[in-house]
Amino acid sequence: MLAAAGGALAALPARITLNGIAGVRPGMTVSQVKARWRTPVRLEDEFGSQCSATAVKARATEGYAIFLNRRFGAVFLRKGATTDTGITIGSRLKDLRRAYGARLTSRPNKYTPGARDFFVRRATRPRWELRFDVSAKGRVTTIGFGNSAVRLVEGCA
Repeated sequence: MLAAAGGALAALPARITLNGIAGVRPGMTVSQVKARWRTPVRLEDEFGSQCSATAVKARATEGYAIFLNRRFGAVFLRKGATTDTGITIGSRLKDLRRAYGARLTSRPNKYTPGARDFFVRRATRPRWELRFDVSAKGRVTTIGFGNSAVRLVEGCA
């Protein structure tokens, strides 16, 4: 169960890029994320203090964020997400391929037969990534951004 981040995230919805979302980038502290998103961040420890999660909900934006050792690792949005290339929840796989081309890599989704998780990595350091979970019907269902935490399969696992 994730603890809800109360209040409105004044900085969200915002475009997700390979450089961050609403001023938040991997490695930021809980306090820094609170200040950028202008909201409480209530972490629920899933695996001791090493990995914690918090719900993200603001206007049309919904999902969750992962913190590793109390530092921002990744965010996964299932509603209200838009990238700087115009990819949104519900975009088609062909739109994703047109936007990112040969930069896309993928792996089978662990839980949904026929679904795939696609990744785009920054060309320069730090090597943050965007993640797009695509259904078996070829539609984007989740958009994520972060460091290696964006490759986690479920929550902190």
